[in-house]
Amino acid sequence: MNLSIRKAIDNDIEAIVFLNSQLADYHRKIDDYYKTGKQVSKAFKNYLQQIIISNNHLILIAQNDNLAIGYFIGEISPAKPFLTPEKTGRISDAFVVEKYRGRGLGEKLFDKMLQWFDKHNVAYIELSVDVRNQVGIRAWQKYGFEAFMLKMKRKL
Repeated sequence: MNLSIRKAIDNDIEAIVFLNSQLADYHRKIDDYYKTGKQVSKAFKNYLQQIIISNNHLILIAQNDNLAIGYFIGEISPAKPFLTPEKTGRISDAFVVEKYRGRGLGEKLFDKMLQWFDKHNVAYIELSVDVRNQVGIRAWQKYGFEAFMLKMKRKL
């Protein structure tokens, strides 16, 4: 395995959109509240094109012999006024192709993301995970995350 992890560039956007469509399809199986990968790919591509040039975002891509096998997206924003830190980090997306899971790739992506947050003096990192995604919850707990807020929805 010839693994590399680096900051994504414009030429990586299509590969990341492809990976994200797999993530979207996974969430769609959990709940039809989520769009399919096909439904979200155009908007996600536009989103990536906007944030890839932002100093407040970092997109990491993991490759094996130039094949995209994972990605993480992090962002830094001012904290909400009722919180003590001035700014917070957020991991908005994280995905590793199933075939490559369990090999420490997610941990390597996470460590690189942590270095970026640390470099920008971020004291707290937040993320969201569907409460029915037990695999995701266990993975994030392994990296030291703990539940602190419950997000709820109601269909009208």
